[in-house]
Amino acid sequence: MFLRCPALVTFLAEEQYYVMARNWITLAVMALAAVGGAGAQPSPTLEVASVKPSRNTIAESNLDSVRGRLTATNITVRELIRLAYGMMDYQIGRAPGWIDSERFDIAAKSVTSRTNGLEDAKSLARELLSDRFQLSTHREAKQMPVYFLLVAKGGPKLTNHDDSAPKIRKGCGRLVGRRVTANAIATMLSRQLDHEVRNRTGLSGEYDVQLDFTPDSGPCLVAASTDPSGLPSIHTALQEQLGLKLESGKGRVDLLIIDRIERPSEN
Repeated sequence: MFLRCPALVTFLAEEQYYVMARNWITLAVMALAAVGGAGAQPSPTLEVASVKPSRNTIAESNLDSVRGRLTATNITVRELIRLAYGMMDYQIGRAPGWIDSERFDIAAKSVTSRTNGLEDAKSLARELLSDRFQLSTHREAKQMPVYFLLVAKGGPKLTNHDDSAPKIRKGCGRLVGRRVTANAIATMLSRQLDHEVRNRTGLSGEYDVQLDFTPDSGPCLVAASTDPSGLPSIHTALQEQLGLKLESGKGRVDLLIIDRIERPSEN
C-alpha cells in the first residue's frame, strides 16, 4: 500500500542509496586501514618506569633488556639515546651537557612481555625517553669529515676466524674482535675515533683481530699519558698490526638532532 505513494517510494530509494553508500564507505575505510596496517607492529607502551639519579661513584654503566623489561644502572642519557636510535656520539647534535654528566638508575616495563630482541629494546628505550625525558628529535644529513678504511701497501694482515662465536671487546688502547667482518672493524674504529669510518677494503671474509695502540683522545688519554708501553697511534698500529689504513675524506652523515630534552620527571 505504501509503495504506491510516489513520495515515499522516492524517500525509500534515497534512503537505500545512502545506506548502501555508507556501507561502501565503511568497507573502503576498513580495507585502507588493513592495507596501511599490514605488517605494522604496535610500539611498546610503558606500563611502569622508574628513573632515579644514580648514587654510584664509579663511571661504569650497565644495561639489560629482557621480556619487556629495560634495566639500566648508572647510565647517562646519551648512552640511552645511542641504544634507542642506533647512533654514535658524533651523530647526536644539539645535546645539552647534562646528558653526559648526570647518571641515572632506570627500570622500565612495557605492557607486553614479548620485548626480547634488539629492535624491541630500542623501541622501549625510545618510549622511555619520550615519556620521562620529553625527548623530541629530527634527522638530518650533513657533509662531514669521514675516514675510509683501505688495505695498506703490502696487503692485509688479518687472521681468518676460528670456530668461536662473534665477539667485540674494547678497552683503553685495545680493540678485540672475534669472527668480525671488515664492516665490523670499520664500526669498531668509528666508535674509537668518534668519526664515521666507511669500509672500502673490498674484503669479504670473517677475521679474528686485535689492535693495540696509544689513545690520542677521549677518557683514555690520561691513562695513556702515564703508560710506559710506548705503543703507536691507532693510525700507525692499524697499518703495522692489521695491514689496513685510514684515509681522510668527506661524506654525508646521518645525524639525530635533539629538538627538546628535559631532566626526568619525578617517579
